[in-house]
Amino acid sequence: MTKLTQSALETLIKTGAPSLKAVLFYGQDDGLVEECRERMTKAVVADKDPFRLVELTPAKIKDDPAVLSAEANALSLMGGRRVIIVRGADNYFTATMKSFLPAYKGDALIIVTAGNLKTKDSLPLLFAESSDLAVFPCYSDEGAALKRFVFQNIAEQGFQTTPDVINFIADNLGADRLQSRSELAKLFAYMGAQKTITMDDAAACIGDASALSIDRMLYALSGGNQRELHETLDRLFAEGENAIGLLRAASAHMKKFHIVLAKIADGVPAETAVAALRLHFKREDEFKDRLQMWNLTKAGRALDLLTQAERDCKFASRPQKLICGRVFLQIAAQARK
Repeated sequence: MTKLTQSALETLIKTGAPSLKAVLFYGQDDGLVEECRERMTKAVVADKDPFRLVELTPAKIKDDPAVLSAEANALSLMGGRRVIIVRGADNYFTATMKSFLPAYKGDALIIVTAGNLKTKDSLPLLFAESSDLAVFPCYSDEGAALKRFVFQNIAEQGFQTTPDVINFIADNLGADRLQSRSELAKLFAYMGAQKTITMDDAAACIGDASALSIDRMLYALSGGNQRELHETLDRLFAEGENAIGLLRAASAHMKKFHIVLAKIADGVPAETAVAALRLHFKREDEFKDRLQMWNLTKAGRALDLLTQAERDCKFASRPQKLICGRVFLQIAAQARK
């Protein structure tokens, strides 16, 4: 097996992964990690039979190295395949798996969960490179993936809506899967017997834009996309975001460009300088594209403008939203020069 795509994961869940010895779910989205673990567990042990389901921790396995092998090779009293869950693993667990796997001849499925590891870390690599193991990275929902998630959940619950409402909901959900499910559950409870979700219904129940919409606004700013900048900024203000808070978010964003450009000027390779920021992998290429639009002088000027705008918001008589909007458009225009 290898690193799983979403469709490959769905196939494994439908079939119960009969050919796999173990699967790893890891990533920054703890909610999605837990959701994948639960779905895979139910695919093998649908009734949560306690004789077929065992939970271990890396600490317990470290204290008793034989416990993983003993549990994995044990037979269920009532028959059926067993599941061994190991929560909270990290790269130190790689050695345990390497020691365990060669001698493992049982049919139990080992489900391992871990936090925000890198793709090239030892534990994900082990699961990606072994034919009878599989790995699925759980990254935060964004963009088209988040819209698909919203659409699927609405359809599964028997509701109908329009693309505009789906877009609104996706734009106003956070990136964590469990939090998103919680927000949608509130919406479904609010709807009651009514099966058509309107924009008013969605606006009444779904949380504000949070970091996702702010992130979109920031990349529109640094990319010189004035139209998207205007749209996202209007939405954020309509949802109650504070101008000074947005100016500070923009300063932190532009400071990343300034830091990278300063390192490049000192002779550090661009790839190395960008990697040090530890950006989300979906944003790394976007950041690199925008980096080509900036130089050290322009980035420094943008930071000066943002600092002055925050001062103006605190002491000038003009509306804060106007000050914020004008300086953002000014910076976006700089990106295109």
